[in-house]
Amino acid sequence: METPSLEAVPEVQYFSWADYTVFGVMLLVSAAIGVYHGCVGRFRRGENTGPARSESGEFLMASGQMGTIPVAVSMLAGFLSSITLMGQPAEVYLFGPQLWMFGLSSFISIPIISYIFIPFYHKMQYTSAYEYFGQRFNRWLQLFASAMFSIQMVVYLALVLYAPALALHQVTGLDTNSVVTVMYIVVIFYTTVGGMKAVVWTDCFQVLILYSSMIAVLVKGTIDIGGVATVWERNNRSGRSDFFNLDFDPTERYTLWGSLIGAAFLHMSVYGANQLQVQRYRTVATISQARKMIWINAAGWTVVVFLTVYAGMLIFARYYDCDPLSGGVLSKPDQLFPLYVMDTLGEYVGFPGLFVAGIFSAGLSTVSTGLNSLAAIWWAELDGTAFKKSLSQHKSGLTVKFLALLFGLLSYALVYLVPYMGGLAPVAISLSSFFSGSFLGLFILGMFVPWANTAGAATGLTAGIGVVGWLAVLGQVMSDRGEVVSVPLPLSTEGCALVNATLLADRSKSTEFAFVLYRVSFLWYSLLSLVLTVGVGMLVSLLYSWLLRKTGNKSISQPHNSPVFKPTSSMHISKNLGACKLLLKEEEMKDKNAIKTTTHDTSGADNFGFVLDLKHDSISGKLQNIQH
Repeated sequence: METPSLEAVPEVQYFSWADYTVFGVMLLVSAAIGVYHGCVGRFRRGENTGPARSESGEFLMASGQMGTIPVAVSMLAGFLSSITLMGQPAEVYLFGPQLWMFGLSSFISIPIISYIFIPFYHKMQYTSAYEYFGQRFNRWLQLFASAMFSIQMVVYLALVLYAPALALHQVTGLDTNSVVTVMYIVVIFYTTVGGMKAVVWTDCFQVLILYSSMIAVLVKGTIDIGGVATVWERNNRSGRSDFFNLDFDPTERYTLWGSLIGAAFLHMSVYGANQLQVQRYRTVATISQARKMIWINAAGWTVVVFLTVYAGMLIFARYYDCDPLSGGVLSKPDQLFPLYVMDTLGEYVGFPGLFVAGIFSAGLSTVSTGLNSLAAIWWAELDGTAFKKSLSQHKSGLTVKFLALLFGLLSYALVYLVPYMGGLAPVAISLSSFFSGSFLGLFILGMFVPWANTAGAATGLTAGIGVVGWLAVLGQVMSDRGEVVSVPLPLSTEGCALVNATLLADRSKSTEFAFVLYRVSFLWYSLLSLVLTVGVGMLVSLLYSWLLRKTGNKSISQPHNSPVFKPTSSMHISKNLGACKLLLKEEEMKDKNAIKTTTHDTSGADNFGFVLDLKHDSISGKLQNIQH
């Protein structure tokens, strides 16, 4: 097959009416699902003759009445951002197919999540996963964790909507900022109108579009290039057929160990400590459903990783001797997939529209999930306030919708910073890695380290986020300065009819490597932040307890809104008062009148449990029966 020159590759092509139709239908259906569930939910509440459902609970968690498969697909949609579809093929194009194990690594973490974290979250019935930090340690630590997660998530949401806007600009020439505005209007509309049910069912529709677009593009591209054999031959000839890089060097961007072990800890932290996923566990009624849901999610995620890896190999096979990055046609690797679609499939009516609809679907599903989760976190932060106590059911529903709207607008404002963040995939994964890894470390401290206290937990969390965040940010800064952080595989322009000689000369200049710590692969960030959080947290907790004993301080002030622990005869008392040691009997824990408390012993450890509300008639009656 004759290799086309870059002179024949148009930098901008325009949608046909069929492309706009495909793309427009996706947006209209997404908005319609939001309207449907918003109207149906209001109608059902009006017709309800039984116990009233909380409007805020309906908006945030669909009252725990969703089916297993829809929620599993919705979880998958949250994983499959537009960064997945655009960033991962670009990474494979530049660094080879080592990412193929990224999906398989999720299966390593699932047993731990299924049998430790999911039962815990179902039993505690949290609205926000980070409520646990307030109960086990301190309310201010809960607030700090919520604020850190919110900052990371708002930036991440801006990133995942900028990616499809970039794709649409590449294939239509439309202004990126205008496209971002339209997308945010659509996603904020159906998220705030329809709540969790609209998010879940819209995610299902958008995942269908995503899979359809990816498979259609890859099948058509493979046929046009001459088959899978041609794809393999060109990648193999260029040194891109190594699927098992056994190098132990942590600065190597992709190795077997980073893609399998490092990514396993990343998945564990996301499944176990990320509000987006934890909130999904509450939308189904049973632990068994939640476990099935996470296995389905992992299988679907693995399939998508395989598709994106093959997409990267297919794109390289198309440009194996005429690299559009070196030739000056593209300025960023993330533009490779949109260019490939228009270059090879632009003449086929509807294909560009289907591709961009798939990219948009991935971005919209992630943003809708994120906005709902941010609303849940800050609705939980209002617990105990006079404002929340004064709200009626209807006003509670309006408040959580307002929170979703507020974070949507804030994320939209941050979109204008995305062009300065570098490559989409490493930036996004870095953000997810060191935040989620640190939060998972904090959960481990609380659940499995009985002597951990607030001082240690706060210091550990700060160390995990701060140190690894510093590595990630400085690594990107060094890369922007021209220092080498990761070495891509060789690219060729030998088959190009016209090449930007100045650009080639600039890229051929010798460059120095960045400091070794800045070159650590981002796949290790989650494990590194987890180890720092737990290690520093344990050490500081021990030192803090030692200082208290040394100074003879036998009392520690109670945290905000934390009742004093009062044992009763209905409790199981354990000297190992970790978070998993619930002090009430199972039947008492189900009583809504039980108060969650944090207590403190003389060693400085913060001990979490339940104490019964003795003022409530149902519980005081039970105690009288026990005493008699």
